[in-house]
Amino acid sequence: MATSTGTGLTGKVSRRTALKTGLVAAFGLPFLPVQAGTNQVAALPADSAFKTMPDLLTLIRDPVLDQALYHSPRLRDPEIAPGGAISVNARWEKGEAAVWFIELQRYAGDLIQAGIGANDLSLVQSALPAIRWGFARQGPDGDFPGTGAAFHSTEIFVADIARGLSLLKQSGLAQFAGVVKEFTPRLQSAARWLARPDISEMGRTQNAPFTHRNYILAMALGTTAGLAGDAELSAAAEACARRGLQLQRADGVNPEKAGFDVNYQSAGLLYASRYYPSCPHGALRGELAGMLQKGAGWLRGRVGNDGNLEVAGSTRVGGQEKQRWGKTKSINYMEVLQAFCFAGTITGDDAFRQTAKLIAHAHSPIGPDELA
Repeated sequence: MATSTGTGLTGKVSRRTALKTGLVAAFGLPFLPVQAGTNQVAALPADSAFKTMPDLLTLIRDPVLDQALYHSPRLRDPEIAPGGAISVNARWEKGEAAVWFIELQRYAGDLIQAGIGANDLSLVQSALPAIRWGFARQGPDGDFPGTGAAFHSTEIFVADIARGLSLLKQSGLAQFAGVVKEFTPRLQSAARWLARPDISEMGRTQNAPFTHRNYILAMALGTTAGLAGDAELSAAAEACARRGLQLQRADGVNPEKAGFDVNYQSAGLLYASRYYPSCPHGALRGELAGMLQKGAGWLRGRVGNDGNLEVAGSTRVGGQEKQRWGKTKSINYMEVLQAFCFAGTITGDDAFRQTAKLIAHAHSPIGPDELA
């Protein structure tokens, strides 16, 4: 596995120039133009297909999510240690686990979303120690030395912390403006590590069997780009999204390990929906909406009248794989619910919202996939 050097890229070429050159080669796209004297993503191009579009704040302020998720005791009682470590990471601190994973700190994004969605700022406050715990372990290159599954774990953490910070920024809550300012540079550093040519190539190889990871990375880079005004990350995010779009089958399946998986189909739809508001190009947003229409349509066909997903034939859940903490992977209905809500909002297809209501009725109160 490639590791960061601590001193970054060497030679007389600047790190920024080398990163830009390598990103073009790794992701196959030119960079968005940067206005002279700024580091801001360029304005939307003339091909924008949507005159209006939901931002992340609009997506999460959904009555179905408010009723079934944001007030759930399961969501509000996570395994967070006093210092901010979550689940296995808390046990690692006590010497009870062999390795820690930066991705487990992602739960802070869920808490911020629930806090803003339910207008309960105590939930937002409870997320901050988890974010600080994660960034306290960040190395000088932006990575998290020592974490297990370095690339994938980091892309998950970046995506979900970017979600939380973006929601705080969009909500305009003055008391959290300092939090956004404090963590955005750290987040940008981690995103740029993910996009560094040697690291991105390693990650692309590791992620190849899993379509949904293209959308996790697109969301991580794209949402961070929006926070930091980073045109290069925005272009890299666009390339990741296009790679995911190319993998979708005609029937709407986004392949996982050369087959389909209902749980990771929903995960891909969810992260693509979260990336959608930060995508600066209307034409690409149109393609993403089309992917959501087909992908959620296929997944909807696997939802029974009882609100449960049929797992038969899935390549990863139903006894196929285990979580980081040893539990057999099952359906993460917290993600499934959000995937259908967001797909309904973005596509305007009320059938997806009706499916979300069915799932909420069957599984409420919904919480995160068990962390313990």
